[in-house]
Amino acid sequence: MKKILLLLLSVIILPAYSQQKESHAMKSFMSNTLQTTTIPYGNNPSAGHYKNVDDTKIYYEIYGSGKPLVILHGGIVGSTYEMAELIDNFSKRYQVIAISTRGHGKSGIGTKPHTYEQKAKDVVAVLNEVTKDSVTVFGFSDGGYTGYCLASLFPARVKQMIILGAAETQPGDYKINLKVSDMMKIDHVYWEQQLKLMPEPDRLQEMFDKVSDATAKMQISKDFFSTIKCPVLVMAGNHDQFLTTQRVVNASKMIPNAELAIIPNATHAAFLENFPAVWATTASFLKIPVDTIQFKNKTTMNNTAEQILMHHLVAFGDNNLNEILKDYTEQSVIMTPQGPIKGLGEIREFFKVFFNVIPTGSSFSMKQKTINGNVAYIVWASKSNTAEIPFGTDTFVFEGDKIKYHTVADFRSEK
Repeated sequence: MKKILLLLLSVIILPAYSQQKESHAMKSFMSNTLQTTTIPYGNNPSAGHYKNVDDTKIYYEIYGSGKPLVILHGGIVGSTYEMAELIDNFSKRYQVIAISTRGHGKSGIGTKPHTYEQKAKDVVAVLNEVTKDSVTVFGFSDGGYTGYCLASLFPARVKQMIILGAAETQPGDYKINLKVSDMMKIDHVYWEQQLKLMPEPDRLQEMFDKVSDATAKMQISKDFFSTIKCPVLVMAGNHDQFLTTQRVVNASKMIPNAELAIIPNATHAAFLENFPAVWATTASFLKIPVDTIQFKNKTTMNNTAEQILMHHLVAFGDNNLNEILKDYTEQSVIMTPQGPIKGLGEIREFFKVFFNVIPTGSSFSMKQKTINGNVAYIVWASKSNTAEIPFGTDTFVFEGDKIKYHTVADFRSEK
């Protein structure tokens, strides 16, 4: 199932990327822009430091001055660079300590399991080197779970937290089986950059496996949340692919001193998709005047159409009918060679039949993906035990956060 999902998410990397020679040029995972003029967060010698922990070295960078604030990026495909706009704004008022999680960027993988307790200890080791004060924490996804453990295990070191994309979780909720070969297909340029940063690049698959093992065993529930005493702002995008809104609400209710914010028009990486909303909510929580901040006129994840398409492809790769139907309305129409499919009932039946042709585990390759405004076009091929499709195309027309029109056409030979 995960193999087809990863291939579904493959994107066409612009040829200019592979020709980029700027040594400090950086990009975040699956972004459509290779930045060459901003600070190379995560690979900045003028701000970088290392801290020896018991089994490896943890890399971190320091920016700005003032009260200390720790930034913790996401896991596996996360990097310090993805937090660039947050660091830009926080460093105007805080001493920002941006930590690369073990196995990510310039931090070593070490020999120990990558549990969130261990990651919290890594953070404390860095804090002991930099400051004696309690800190504010901004943690995203994997970094959010590390933040939760940090506040629970070391309450004296955490003053307050902003947690994005991390909530109530039970063992088995996250079943990740990523392969380096598949991830390279998704964003070859990003992984080329990261491998150059890693002190042991040949251990990248081991890092994937260690993080996957930790997330599969993770349990974050009421008993754990009750141990967090500092103020916490719990945030998530309203279309988070990995968390239901209800789980995020549950987390905010289980933490004794928590506030809740749901970011509109955003998926898991809400700070990349709707930064003004994330920043306004964060600034309110931290009592930072919003009007002193100048937002950049950019979106890393392209636009709303890309987010809806991504959600659709993830649900398709999982053969998840309920998630697929979230992208359509009763007014949606799918145009097929056999005629139009209208309304949620007919759309459900259409995909039930389609999943017999392309069940989870099928070979699926994306040949082209083009997005222009509210229109997306993909070209693909697939092979399963029931059929071979050497050529298929889909066109999507989006209205708001839904698919209004969807054309489907393919050349297939059934077995």
